[in-house]
Amino acid sequence: MKIVSIFAENLFAFHFDEEVENEFAKLLGEDGKWTDPSYLIEFVELHKSDVPDNENINELPQKLIQSADEINDILYQSSKGKETLGEFFKPLYNQEYQEGELSRKKGRKTYFRLYALKIDTECFVITGGTIKFTHLIKDRTHTQDELNKLERCRSFLKEHDVFDSDSFYEFLLEDNEY
Repeated sequence: MKIVSIFAENLFAFHFDEEVENEFAKLLGEDGKWTDPSYLIEFVELHKSDVPDNENINELPQKLIQSADEINDILYQSSKGKETLGEFFKPLYNQEYQEGELSRKKGRKTYFRLYALKIDTECFVITGGTIKFTHLIKDRTHTQDELNKLERCRSFLKEHDVFDSDSFYEFLLEDNEY
């Protein structure tokens, strides 16, 4: 497992050894799942029982593609200083009010959830993401898998004594293919 920088200055992503692409690229990259109409049509069809009643199943994939574009725009604008990552990434659990070390965060747009660990005020590492139609993360396997991955990444950083931006950048320089 390694951490790679993506286009925004303080935005990184995990790249798992068994994967070809990092977590950001897998979801929002040029060939990412969230920008692939075929993948989205298949996903919506597979999970149609979870789709809210007010959504048109035939129009939902296009709506999701627009949301993916909006997420990319928000992240791109943050790299230009026009948006802040802290405004996009919110606490993973809505009832969380205090932040701890390596706080778990989610960026959300419609049904997309982009999960990240907060290193510092404007520094985040993306751990993955999912499409979430249900209320709770634990309600579906694909969302629970992302929560498990988030915890795996958090444990990895703690095992490498990463707890703030100084220790994070030190880790990147010493132990990572940054």
